[in-house]
Amino acid sequence: MKTTWEESQEQYSMLLGGLNELIQNTTKLAESYEATNMTFAHLIYENGLTEIIQKTKMLEDYERGFQFMHYSLQGHVESLKRLRERVNLVLIKDPVNRPYN
Repeated sequence: MKTTWEESQEQYSMLLGGLNELIQNTTKLAESYEATNMTFAHLIYENGLTEIIQKTKMLEDYERGFQFMHYSLQGHVESLKRLRERVNLVLIKDPVNRPYN
């Protein structure tokens, strides 16, 4: 039978492990999104395709959309990191995890 301390450690460990995985995967998603859009932008600007895309009157919308999504993903990663820090702090402060002295 597990002690309350062991159960608490297991739960915090699971939560922190999940957060670490989420941070890692969201970071990869942000990097992939940025790289894919940079490839697309290179295609447009280096091959003279801006004239065609400007005919759609959507180039500025595309650029704003990219910036919004890029900063949103980066902001989400930072928010997840803050959440992880708070969980770590709660782990330390949780009375179940304090040694009896």
